Amino acid sequence: MEQEIMEKVEKEVEQALFTCIDLKMEENYLVMGQVFAKVLAQLQKHNFISPTLKVIVTPESCLTETRLLLESLQEAQRRHTSRGKLLTHRQILNVWLRKNAHYQREILPGFF
Repeated sequence: MEQEIMEKVEKEVEQALFTCIDLKMEENYLVMGQVFAKVLAQLQKHNFISPTLKVIVTPESCLTETRLLLESLQEAQRRHTSRGKLLTHRQILNVWLRKNAHYQREILPGFF
């Protein structure tokens, strides 16, 4: 995959991550879901994931935040498929946020 595309996607994913963190703190889940859906659409556009949210590329070949998002998507799919439930954007997003070091160290402790 072209390095230029990977860097562009990484910037979009990183920007969406911080936007989603801010929206989660504000408890604005509707807009958070919309931002996250746009990121998923960008991943589909650049052939990182399929329209059914299956990861097409190897996550390890991607840059940091994109890799974490793709791994989160895979983990969320494994969890909810085994339970027979439908996978939602919020479930994927929650796994992704928990995997993010900035969110774990700086944001999450403020909720408790």
